[in-house]
Amino acid sequence: MADEEPPIPGPMEQSEPAKQKKIIYGFLLVLIGGAVLLGILLAGDNSSNETVISSSEPTEVQAAPTTIPEEESSQTEEPIGTPSSTPQERFETGAVEIIGEALPPDESVGHVAPGFKAQPNTSAEMIEIQPDDGTIRLIGFFAHWCPHCQREVPRVAQWLNENGLPNGVEVVAISTSVREGTPNYPPSEWFEAENWPTQVLVDSSEKTIAAAYGLTGFPFWVLVDGEGFVVHRSSGELTEEQFAYLVYLAGTLAPQLA
Repeated sequence: MADEEPPIPGPMEQSEPAKQKKIIYGFLLVLIGGAVLLGILLAGDNSSNETVISSSEPTEVQAAPTTIPEEESSQTEEPIGTPSSTPQERFETGAVEIIGEALPPDESVGHVAPGFKAQPNTSAEMIEIQPDDGTIRLIGFFAHWCPHCQREVPRVAQWLNENGLPNGVEVVAISTSVREGTPNYPPSEWFEAENWPTQVLVDSSEKTIAAAYGLTGFPFWVLVDGEGFVVHRSSGELTEEQFAYLVYLAGTLAPQLA
């Protein structure tokens, strides 16, 4: 009797709980895969943002130094724009106005000296000398090119700086007979270099004041009392003792006016 093959068993049907487990596992795998994919995408966005930020930061750092040199350069340029001090204006000749009659060239003593208006050698504003205003005046006339004046001006300047003048006595220097291209030109600088301590007035180019006072040579001194009369006149270079006597003579006139 032949043996019969046993029947092949068919697939076993899964139980209901097993099916539920497979569904849960499949859902979990989908969630995990989605989470991983989302993480990758987010990581890519962050890296791109970081790249943009890092590339923009150097631009800001480079822009900042460009403003600093401009501020420093503007600060260093300020002293350049500072105005320099204006040099003092000087005059060698000027306008002159004579008030009164001119003195005769020879016999001037006892005559009334004329008044006059003239400029200082450092100002364009004219001042007036009134011989009868009560002030005793020694009026000296000097030419910058004259050898005798070149010796007498520093000598008289030193004497005046060391001794001064009596009360009521004034010394006025007249710079006259100006010639360009000759020694000690310009005379305004010459008087300053010699430390001349009193007022220096400039004569006109026509030597108007010198002519009105009867000048006959250089140096030339005229002593005028407080009433305007000529008391003494001298022409030529004076020694220190002679000038000191002239000042003494002027001082003796001051008490008579008290």
